[in-house]
Amino acid sequence: MIELNNVDFLKASIDAISSFIPEGNFRFNDKGIHFRAVDPSQVVLVDYFIDKKVFDSYSIEPAFVGVNLVELSKIVSRSLQGDSLKLGLTDSELKINLKGELDRAFKLPLIDVSDDDLKIPEIDYDVKVEINARVLKEALKDASLFSSSVMLLIKKDKFYLEAKGSAGVLNASSYSKAVKVKSTQDVVSKYSLGFLQNIVKQANPDSDVVLELKSDSPMKVTYLIGSSEIRFYLAHMLL
Repeated sequence: MIELNNVDFLKASIDAISSFIPEGNFRFNDKGIHFRAVDPSQVVLVDYFIDKKVFDSYSIEPAFVGVNLVELSKIVSRSLQGDSLKLGLTDSELKINLKGELDRAFKLPLIDVSDDDLKIPEIDYDVKVEINARVLKEALKDASLFSSSVMLLIKKDKFYLEAKGSAGVLNASSYSKAVKVKSTQDVVSKYSLGFLQNIVKQANPDSDVVLELKSDSPMKVTYLIGSSEIRFYLAHMLL
């Protein structure tokens, strides 16, 4: 049985994943819970691990189980303020218990999901950008006024974001403390704006999002949900 007194971070984590992945495999072992999957369009790979230390109680047999993420997100989103959560496994079900003013027990059937071993892209990134999540989200909202894609550029250790469409052009740059850039060379790459907005939607506005970039290569996006790090690999678009 796994117990968690603060459900908020798990709710945010499942919501972040289910935005892209409708179903996938969770690996439960003596270190914690690991999830890795790619979305049906092969655009985003999600890699997420929750250390067992995060939970208030963690005692479960090692298991590799397929779960409908959309349905799981619906269940966890029903947690009320002050609810605690318990997770348990049988051979055929994931049991979710939410306990507070109401004691509610849900059972989610396990499903068969391809267990292909997904490889993390091995990329020698040229740039690492640490950017305030609120600043990044606002810049992406600006970009959405004109385009469904966004260009990220690093020139001489400065961060630039561009969007172009028939309705207009956005050119954004940052020289403030909200953005820190480490680079070995200039980078230009293009990405789906909608996917990137969904990727960062669960990032705490007061925290940092880390972008790792290489020209015309998948981008690695990392941030914390609670104390657990979530990583996304977003495929690039042709310039």
